Amino acid sequence: MRAILGLALAALCAGCHGGDFGADLSFSRSAGLGYRNAGLFNPGTLYLFDQSTATLIRLSDDIPLQRRPGEAAPTTLTSTRIDGIALTGTFPNEAVKTEIAAAVGTKVSFVAENAVRDDYQSVYTGLAQAYRTGTDAGEDMKGRWYVDEVVGQRGKYYVVVSGIVRADKASLVVGGLKDDNVVDISVSVPGLATPVKVAVTHGRSVNCSGKSAPCFFNVSVIKPYLGPEKRLAFREGRGVDLDRLSEALRKL
Repeated sequence: MRAILGLALAALCAGCHGGDFGADLSFSRSAGLGYRNAGLFNPGTLYLFDQSTATLIRLSDDIPLQRRPGEAAPTTLTSTRIDGIALTGTFPNEAVKTEIAAAVGTKVSFVAENAVRDDYQSVYTGLAQAYRTGTDAGEDMKGRWYVDEVVGQRGKYYVVVSGIVRADKASLVVGGLKDDNVVDISVSVPGLATPVKVAVTHGRSVNCSGKSAPCFFNVSVIKPYLGPEKRLAFREGRGVDLDRLSEALRKL
């Protein structure tokens, strides 16, 4: 498989130059920090996520959540890997595209300065409370929240913004370069003698600054089901393709 991939890359990249490929890092997700908060989302925002079409429908802005107690001192947080990167260019197949995206993800990182985490709990309780409050007020919550669809169909989930990393500044870093100085990324891939150069198409828009700005967010992915007496209940979503979630976020 590696030999086949190497031949495909060699054929693809004969005569390549820096403008052949691009990497969009908006809403990419980083280990240790979460999703790049290009939309400035707030905790308690609820979406319906359709994995098959990589789309999101906004359902609520105010799911009641409880902030976890404790206040850690501000610190510098650095990501260890970035996934969910959108590549542009012509690729012979998805395997080659995935290989290049993975190589880019190991070369870039986000650094959040003077950062603190706001993590929230009781997500299931908050969803149940919001649903019950709307129902008691006479709203058609079953229709508004697409309950029949998300309960009955595979690949449909609820996504709740349940954590925020606030920082005075968050930057994209590649080697010794930062933010606007990052124009392209050179990556080596198995089977190819020369590196592939990937232009950072949104690299200069991923920096975040401002006192305690919400630079990154984390989500809870939830699969609802009908419990006793057909009451709406919630459990962790499984089998979720998080790259598709990054793709869906970029469409908002």
